[in-house]
This record gives sequence, structure tokens and C-alpha cells, in this order.
Amino acid sequence: MNEQEVAELEASLTEEERRLLDELADGLTRRRLGSAALLMLESVKPLGFIGSQFLHFLRPLVSVIWSSPARYDQVTRILERRGSIELLCRRLEGRA
Repeated sequence: MNEQEVAELEASLTEEERRLLDELADGLTRRRLGSAALLMLESVKPLGFIGSQFLHFLRPLVSVIWSSPARYDQVTRILERRGSIELLCRRLEGRA
């Protein structure tokens, strides 16, 4: 993904979606999982859309476990966009 595509995707995100990606990257870094998450994300990057569809498949189970899985839905919507994993990877790299 080139820089222009990344910039366009970043611009298309809402402030809340950017904040959610930042919180996710901060949480992984705080738990010292940044490198492991980066390795996993880089290896599954071509399957990002399929992964987001799998998250939709798991949604009924998530709603049983969490009373308000709105953040789960937000992450799923973000991951449906091509290149969103790249945005999360760049956030993780910036915190490493």
C-alpha cells in the first residue's frame, strides 16, 4: 500500500475510529505485545477482509459475553476497509 492510499484511508476515518485504533495500539504496547501483534498483523494482512467477516460471524457469541459490544462492532467496521491493518501496524511501529 503506497503512502497516498494510506493517507486517503487515514483521512476517511472518523475521529472516533482514529481514537479506537490509537487505544488498541496503546493497549497492546502497554501489555508488551506490540512486537507480537505486529508480527501477527503483518502475516495476516492479505486476509484482513476475511478476518473482519469472521468477526461478524462471531458477533452472536460476543453479544452473549459482553452486554454492549459496540467497540467490537467498531473494530469490525474498521477492519472491513482495505488497508486498515496497515494503519494499525504503523501505529504499533510508532510506539515501539
